[in-house]
Amino acid sequence: MKQLYKIVFILFLICLKSYSQKQEAVIYFKDGDSIEGFAYLKFNKIKFKVLPEDKPDTWDEEFVKKITFIDFGSTRTFEYVKLTSIDKPKLVEIITKGEATLYKKIGSDFSLTDMIYNPYDDRPDNSLNPGLKSQLGQQAQLSNISVSEPSTFYYIKKPKDKYPTCLNCGVVNSWRKNTSKVFADCDFIVKKLKGDKWLFEDIKEIVEFYNDICLGE
Repeated sequence: MKQLYKIVFILFLICLKSYSQKQEAVIYFKDGDSIEGFAYLKFNKIKFKVLPEDKPDTWDEEFVKKITFIDFGSTRTFEYVKLTSIDKPKLVEIITKGEATLYKKIGSDFSLTDMIYNPYDDRPDNSLNPGLKSQLGQQAQLSNISVSEPSTFYYIKKPKDKYPTCLNCGVVNSWRKNTSKVFADCDFIVKKLKGDKWLFEDIKEIVEFYNDICLGE
């Protein structure tokens, strides 16, 4: 058992080293200032530095509003959002923004795996590669250690909402019911949802339809 704990600890250190990727980014502060540099996310905090050779500083929701990563012309923006009344703001990705904004949160607050890996980083292979198995020894092969995929949760928030609505949280996925409540002011969306015309994979399209079409009625 002690050997297994040692293996898990070694994997933990390897993953922290290998999966904290640094990308070009723009960090936006609550006071309105913004700075370009390099950053990566680490357990609901932002590691940011202006120059590649600098030592990164750690920022959180106290001073930062959001951060945008720039990768070959495409961008991904993460914003600190208070999801519930009892929890501190969490870094969630903005999928589409408008009168109704769709956020995506990857990883569970109760998953040990998601506490080891940054959920927004690429995961390692689901099983140990031969070289790493050789380094860790026979016990690693017998323990059959693997890395599961993180859970993904979607939230919608309107300006009048104090907290966003989670569409697929809970043991039972009631996303149609939750989405219908959020968009109760758009009969077309409600009817399509009740008629099973939309799938959960269409959630971005549904939100964009609400912002572009429903609000124009």
